[in-house]
Order: sequence, then structure tokens, then C-alpha cells
Amino acid sequence: MNKIFKSALFLMAAATMTMGMASCSSDNDDNDSTVKVGDLTEEEYLSKTLNEVVDNTIDPTYSEMATNATNFYNQMKTLRDAVKNGNATQTMVDNACTSWKAARACYEKSEAFLLGAASDYDIDPHIDTWPLDLSALHTQLLKSAQLARYTTDDEDANIDNIHGDLNQNLLGFHSVEFVVFRDGEPRKVSSFNSTYDDYNDRADFTDIKPIDELNFAVAVAGDLMGSIYELEVCWSGKTADHKTWLENHEWHTSMPSSDITYGENMKNAGKSGSIYTSVKSAVSALLVGDQGCGGICDEVGQTKMGKPYGLNTNSENAESDPNYIESPFSHNSLTDFWDNIQSIKNIWFGGYSTDNTKTGTYSFHNYFAKLNPTLGAEVEAAIDDAQAKIKACPAPFVNNYKNAQVKTAIDACTTLSNELTKANDYIQSQTK
Repeated sequence: MNKIFKSALFLMAAATMTMGMASCSSDNDDNDSTVKVGDLTEEEYLSKTLNEVVDNTIDPTYSEMATNATNFYNQMKTLRDAVKNGNATQTMVDNACTSWKAARACYEKSEAFLLGAASDYDIDPHIDTWPLDLSALHTQLLKSAQLARYTTDDEDANIDNIHGDLNQNLLGFHSVEFVVFRDGEPRKVSSFNSTYDDYNDRADFTDIKPIDELNFAVAVAGDLMGSIYELEVCWSGKTADHKTWLENHEWHTSMPSSDITYGENMKNAGKSGSIYTSVKSAVSALLVGDQGCGGICDEVGQTKMGKPYGLNTNSENAESDPNYIESPFSHNSLTDFWDNIQSIKNIWFGGYSTDNTKTGTYSFHNYFAKLNPTLGAEVEAAIDDAQAKIKACPAPFVNNYKNAQVKTAIDACTTLSNELTKANDYIQSQTK
């Protein structure tokens, strides 16, 4: 995820305030002015919602991501070894690409909650910075002495070395994406079996040996796996073998200078020991914070699509930049954007599942269904519309970033951002 965000700062309309206050009164009895959601006070309900977001959305997302990242790392090692032994197959390449896409989908569906380890420990820029610096990567792959640090017989040492040696423009999803994908398809196994690479588009790699690319990519994939373990364990504290792996590598397993997890921190919002001084401050961070739903919504529209398009709404997207396209080698860009909006939907409904159908008992959806169904329906319609408009963009995005449908999708993201702000403003306006 790009590190530049546009904060959403909008005023709530007076009509929405009036409607909201009227609707919330329907759950209150005549002798109690406390805002109620069913039988619970509003704060109790929102606290339970935060608990379910952690248990039903955040933790399952990171757990599946860790599984997929492990599969990808193992398949990359299998492919590397097979190329070395001269028995690599196209199926091996295809399997690695499938696992990359699976891990990628989970990561993009986590970008509505980058407000924990991903931002505190700079994991997000470490594994998801683009554009990939192809010129620097080419130079790096020619440095035989340094490359040797990532190709020892000790796989764990290779990961630690590359983790500490290289900057974020050479690591993460997009570095390994370049190695295993070409022009939107899994790279041909014949290319890996050749003496030199045949890539000569944005940079000339025809003097680079594919086995060196694979040796490098395996270490990067291991670093990606470990970084995702950090996200998983720092939030949940679970998956004992992943926690042991992190401890052995001396990587993070909890919040900074603390033994508690980010999940515990959010669940205890408003209580002693949490960085959130109130339940509603945690809600606001989730819904409209720069590392929450509002942040990723703005980034999808204003930056991920807006910068290649040349939206000209800020200094970052003032001119069209065709090099600033996420996941260009796999042609996964539009899927990334759709999954980013799905991460907002998962937070809103309090669930997570591969088929995107699971919802929570306590959720922002159910909160608004009881207190302000009109506003809740507007948010959900905006979520669905943003995903539909993104899906309607012609693929691949790397060849169609100036298409008129892209501007339509950008506008839908702006509408969603505005609706999220209204929803948060409504929540913050409710008092005892």
C-alpha cells in the first residue's frame, strides 16, 4: 500500500443529524436518555462490534494470508530446486503464481486495517511498495558477492540477510511478482530453463540468469512470509509455530514495548492499557482513519487509480504516471482495487470468508440497521457501487488506466469515502 494518504475531512449534513437523532430514539425507553442498540447501550454494542471485527475479520484474514504466504514460499523453493536440477515444469510455475495471487488477495483485503503492526513496524511499505525499481533490481542481481548472502544453504539466514540488507523498493509482493509473472500470465518454464532472461521492457534483464532471479526471489518470498507472520501474531498472538519462527528470528510478536497484541488493544478500547482512550476513538480509527477504511478508500480512488489516470486533485496525481501501477506484471491491479473495497465491506459487516459472505452478530451493519437504516443503506450501496464500477473497468488496468470508466470508478470511491465519514460522524454524535 502506498504511504501517502488523503485524509477525509467532511462535515455531516444537518438533515442527517436530524434523521439520526430521531431514529436512535426508537430504541430508548421514555425514562432513559441513554442511546440503546437493542438491549445494549451504544458503547456496549460498539465494544462488542470491535471484538467481532478482531475475531471474525482481522484475525481470520491474517491467518489465511499466513497460510498462503507459506505455501508460496515453499512452492518457490520447489521451483528453484527443480530449475537447478533441470526438471522444472510449467505446473510448478503455475502453482507458485496461484499461491502468490491467494496471498495477495488476503493482503489487499487487509488494507482497511493497517492501523496496527502494518504501520507501526513499517511492514506495509516493506512488502507492498511499488513501482518496483527494476533498474536497481537489475543492478542487485549482478552483485554476485551480495547475492551469495541470500543463496546460502541456510534458508533462515538468507531471509534474515535480505530482510536487513535491502530497501523496500526491491522487496515484497512486487519483486517476486516480476520473477514469476510476465505480461499477466505465469512465466513460461522455458524462460527459467534458459541461460539468460529475455525480459527487455522497462529495463534490460537479458544479461541476468533466471536461476539468480529465483535464488533472490526465494529469499524475498521468505521475507514476505515472515513479515506476514508478524502481522498475524502481533494481532492475534496465535499460531504457535509462526510465533516461534518470529522469536527465533527476533522479529516482532506484539505491540511496541508491550506484551499485548493489537487485537487485545482494540478489544480493550476505552480501558486501561489500550492506546484508544474510548471505544469511539477506536471506531473512528477503523472507519475513517488514514490506516482504516477511509484511508484505503481514498487511496484506491485518488492514488492507485488516480495517479496513473492523472486525476489532478492533488500534487500526487497532478499528472498521469503510467509507471505508478500496482501489480503490473500479473495484471492483478483491478483485482487488488476490488479487494481493497472488500476489506471495507468486511469491516462493516464484521466477517471474513473466501466467498465474502460471512457476517458478524455485532457489526456496523446491524448498528445502523437499528439506529439509522437510511444512512446504513447508503454506505452499503456505496460499497457495492464502488466494487461494481471497479469491476466494470476494462482489463488489464496497465493498458487501460486512462479509460473513462476509471474516472467513474474513482468517483464511486469518493462517494464511498463521503458516506463512511457520515457514518462515523453519526456514531460520534450519539451521546448518553
